[in-house]
Amino acid sequence: MLRIAAVSVKSLTPEGGVGFFAKFGDGLTVVRAKNSSGKTLLLNSIMYALGLEGTLQPGKQGVLTQALTTSVEVNGVKRPVQQALVDLEITNGTRSITVRRYSVPPAGINSDLITVWEEPLLSGRRVENPSPTYYYVGRGGTAQNEGGFHNYLARFLGWTLPLVPTYGGKEVPLYLQVLAALFFVEQKQGWSGIVPRMPTQYQIREPLRRSIEFYLKLDVMERARKRAELQQGLSVLRAEYAELRGALDSAAHLANARVTATNEFGTAAFYRNPLFGIEADTIDAGEVLTIYQQADWETLNQGVEHLQEAIRSLAEETERAPIVGPDGEALNGELRQARGRLREITTELYALDDASNMLDMQRGTLEKRLRLLKQEQRRYKDIRSLENLGAEFSRHAIAHHDCPTCQQSLDGTEILSGAPVLSAAESAGLVDQHIQTITAVIDDAESSARTNEAARGSLEREAAEIRSRIRAIQADLEGEAPGISIGKLQKRILDEARLQELGRLRDNAQVTINELIDTHRRAIQTKTQLDALGDDDFTAKDTRKFSTWQQHLRRLLASYQFTVFAPTEVGIDSQTMRPVHGQSDLGFQGSASDGLKMRWSYLLSLVQTSGAMDGMHPGLLLLDGPRMYDVEPSAMRPFLQSCAQLPYRGGRAQVVLTLSENPDVIRDWLSGYEYQIVDVEEKLLV
Repeated sequence: MLRIAAVSVKSLTPEGGVGFFAKFGDGLTVVRAKNSSGKTLLLNSIMYALGLEGTLQPGKQGVLTQALTTSVEVNGVKRPVQQALVDLEITNGTRSITVRRYSVPPAGINSDLITVWEEPLLSGRRVENPSPTYYYVGRGGTAQNEGGFHNYLARFLGWTLPLVPTYGGKEVPLYLQVLAALFFVEQKQGWSGIVPRMPTQYQIREPLRRSIEFYLKLDVMERARKRAELQQGLSVLRAEYAELRGALDSAAHLANARVTATNEFGTAAFYRNPLFGIEADTIDAGEVLTIYQQADWETLNQGVEHLQEAIRSLAEETERAPIVGPDGEALNGELRQARGRLREITTELYALDDASNMLDMQRGTLEKRLRLLKQEQRRYKDIRSLENLGAEFSRHAIAHHDCPTCQQSLDGTEILSGAPVLSAAESAGLVDQHIQTITAVIDDAESSARTNEAARGSLEREAAEIRSRIRAIQADLEGEAPGISIGKLQKRILDEARLQELGRLRDNAQVTINELIDTHRRAIQTKTQLDALGDDDFTAKDTRKFSTWQQHLRRLLASYQFTVFAPTEVGIDSQTMRPVHGQSDLGFQGSASDGLKMRWSYLLSLVQTSGAMDGMHPGLLLLDGPRMYDVEPSAMRPFLQSCAQLPYRGGRAQVVLTLSENPDVIRDWLSGYEYQIVDVEEKLLV
């Protein structure tokens, strides 16, 4: 819930100042004044104080009149404005805050700085030396960063802004400037058309639809968010799968082998059929890899069996006689050396395992610390931005014994009296240095891990060669005679080398294949969840909300004497969120006054539905000049009466609107209803 409790607008000149103050309550408040007297300026000032001028138009130019920007009339004479500011008190039903923003700031202050006091300073009791907090608007991070005012305001309202797609393919928060278009209507262009003019500078796709989905808390929006999340997950898995498959193909190619074909990622067959066509939780790499041998392709396991059989056959052809004497002693010595080296390698491999475990623990700790430091870096970036805008954030915090970053008390800490205190820039520089140091240490740890992995591979290859050498020496000691032919000996050596090569390929490929199986399994799970979401259709709960909204819309149209079509024939398209008659959009049908009645009904019925169905609408409407096109009094009367009693969450919504009618006419239209009039005499600022 959002309520405007009070507003104060001031312009200060060398010859004095002028200002305007008003309080607001629940229900209807009519800001009444003659034309060109400042009604629009008052509502625009409220939006400006909240940093929502982007709802009116891109940029800040033209949002506020010259009385709050360049010159103002003081005692009948135009005077240059030296300072101009807007103080705004708002409440969410449980907490009240006061917001200040300058349109013409004093020296050292930027107009994008917003000061917030956690006190109702305009309508509540006077607080001595209230503690301010500073935020920024009008720059990147306003909705995401801790120092951004819209991030603070969204949390103040209890909102979690959803991520929505842009035309550029990115996802951005559903900005408050976009959402505000459904509770604020400006006079110049805001009433043209039958639905609110949505800001386009943020490049959000379907901003009206996304805003309605948010305000009504439609399940379809959560499904759309979940769908985007799952589709992004599938994209990540696709890249992961392609990388693993590429690594497997490359390794097989180096060994003159190839990998069994699989269905292409993302096809129906990929999700339906088992990977490599093998129905099993684990797949033997020897059945997936194939080699070309004896003019035919066969599985790696078959090739290994054939090589082993060939080696055995060659060994059986060797006449055996024990080798004794000096040659035998030399072989025994070589055997002892080989076994000793094998023990050393085993010890080194254990040491590498311990080192790898330590590196993994170190990297985990350092990465956690790095995440915390980057959070702190963002805070200091916000602080520096705020100080550049003119906030005395750091000095104020230190003077009150609070940490300028986390706001925790520094009382009781071991700090020498008079000891130097780092500025925000110096602290940010120190954090940057810490980040650089930890990043370098993480890089070193990753480099060490890669070195260890390479060393492990080298040691494992050496161990395999030594084991082969040990087996050969043992065979010699058992008496391999030199009677075998040179050709057969060469073939045996080549076969044994090929056998070792294929063994290494199978071991390494098994790891990659296991990861491919896991990726395939996760892709199937993600696709199953994606399919379970169904189409972007309404749930039963969404349908009830939408039906309720249409009922309220039709009731209001009837009370406002909408004549283009029978109100019962008017609906809202669930895709575009625009009013329709049958299948036809109502954008180009009917008179201007009928279009205005549609806008009234659209906005008020949305508030009522959101309040009744546990939605997210703030229950606030700021309507500048709703009586455009000289709407007949017979329609204005029920419109104002419905504004005065617009229900919202067991109470009344707050509606602030501007009119130029005579006070007696307004009193006649609202006879018997509770309302408030803020009368602007002559001009708002004079």
